[in-house]
Amino acid sequence: MPGAHLVLTVDVEEWFHVCGHPTYDVPDRWGSFPSRVVPSTERILELLDHTASHATFFVLGWIARRNPGFVRRIAEAGHEIGCHGDLHRRAYTMTTQEFRADVRSARAALEDACGAPVTAYRAPEWSLRTTSSPHLPTLVEEGFRIDSSLLAVPPIGDPGNPRRPTVLSTPSGDLLEVPPLVGTFFGRPAMLGGGWTSRLSRESRVGAAVEAALASRESPVFYLHPWEVDEEHPPMDLSPVARLVHFGGRDRVVPRLTRLLSRHRAHSLAEAFPAGLLPGEVAA
Repeated sequence: MPGAHLVLTVDVEEWFHVCGHPTYDVPDRWGSFPSRVVPSTERILELLDHTASHATFFVLGWIARRNPGFVRRIAEAGHEIGCHGDLHRRAYTMTTQEFRADVRSARAALEDACGAPVTAYRAPEWSLRTTSSPHLPTLVEEGFRIDSSLLAVPPIGDPGNPRRPTVLSTPSGDLLEVPPLVGTFFGRPAMLGGGWTSRLSRESRVGAAVEAALASRESPVFYLHPWEVDEEHPPMDLSPVARLVHFGGRDRVVPRLTRLLSRHRAHSLAEAFPAGLLPGEVAA
């Protein structure tokens, strides 16, 4: 439908970037873990290339400083580079000053690598939490046009958060919020655009949600991580619940994404929402 596109986003982080874990959430230890982000991201890039699709790659500043050439190659392939923060810290744990320093450090590394402005942001683990987050005005002040960090699914997000692309008015100006596709899982609100509930949901349910969004001229947003498609993912020391969230249904990701891209060419946020506008809006 005119003005509606399948939107694909990728949170480019390592398999060990797990917030709050006593073993993995220690930046000083990250250099001792085997890096898997480049080969696993390349697998996603191949899927996109085969279907002439594009995506927004939300990259950590920490990764961009270690792999600037790879970030540049992603951009040169026609994909948008977005900011996923610097050290994969939950946004709500940071003061306004710490958050500003985090996004500035990350964006500097990303823009140095890709040679283009970075104007889209996604917080690790959807950690802006609500539309009252004090960090939303900071994003506007720092030049970001699009945020994709709010989820209308408890307990990670607030049920009052937007379920479709919405312009948020902040004290520092407007910001376009673009949430992931949300539906139900066993009768409860859940992400269908990515994550473990999407992986464990019936493919037909996810596909029906995509078609319903497009028919309503709304752009369904999907997301995934490189480690979800990594066939050589290292073993991890996780609790049973964390193991389900991290590993449940991973074998379904590539075949399902392949079939989805065979039906709908994916677009980046920049393509679907040029200049941070909703379809049909005109820049002031």
